[in-house]
Amino acid sequence: MEKREAGVIWKERMYFRSADLFAKENLLYILWGSVYLVDKPYEVSRNYMDAYMVQYILEGELHFELRGREFSAKANELVILNCKESNHYWADKPAKVKWFHFNGKMAENIVEYIYKNNGSGHFSGTYAKKAEPFINNVFELLRDKNSSDFELSHNIYSILCELAAPPPLKVSPAEDIIKKAEKYMRENYARPIAVKDVAEYTGLSLFYFTRLFKKLMRISPHLYLTNLRLDNAKNLLTHTYYSVEEIAGKSGFQSSSHFIRAFKKSTSLTPNNFRKYFSDNGKY
Repeated sequence: MEKREAGVIWKERMYFRSADLFAKENLLYILWGSVYLVDKPYEVSRNYMDAYMVQYILEGELHFELRGREFSAKANELVILNCKESNHYWADKPAKVKWFHFNGKMAENIVEYIYKNNGSGHFSGTYAKKAEPFINNVFELLRDKNSSDFELSHNIYSILCELAAPPPLKVSPAEDIIKKAEKYMRENYARPIAVKDVAEYTGLSLFYFTRLFKKLMRISPHLYLTNLRLDNAKNLLTHTYYSVEEIAGKSGFQSSSHFIRAFKKSTSLTPNNFRKYFSDNGKY
């Protein structure tokens, strides 16, 4: 007769994994995992287990008490737990959850880093979305008896890396202006535009725009625009038979002489010598 856990309505099956000595010494490795459908009175209160845990909520919600904080994790959200410390979670209505326990010598430091930088261990939005494919991979590998410890370790590590990523920084108004200027230059460098045209596009004076761009980008807008043109010219020299004059025009330079001067200053080569360098014999 199968033993039933209180509140567990259904479970896919319990997947157990025995890592070898190398995996235990050098990798992140799975202990066990499953997919549960639970309802009240499902409740787990744990003081210590030598493991860590990932819970991904598929349907409904689970409630958690971790490190003195209470919160609820809903569908498409996940929670990472350090089971070596007190944690408590429960259901008060139906919920479906995909979960696994893991361990490894590097696990403690990474999990602690995640808690330190990203709060309670509860993740939603972009964090959960990026981690989900790796969680799914873990379960595909658990179902496959021939899967390797390296594959599992890679996916566990990828989950932790996604959760450890810093939150996106808020873009200041000044940074937003410069990003628009970058986009404008990338889309229009082949046209005969100058920095004053870019400044006008942003609504700033030429003086203020130049100072702001250089402060945030660590490069002058003139050099940034010139580099875009030179990069395009290098691509055309390497992959096409256009003449130097044609390439100058297609890259936004005022004249072929201006192009040649700028190219030689940047690369110490003339455009023709650069083209020969990338020819079949590599001689110039």
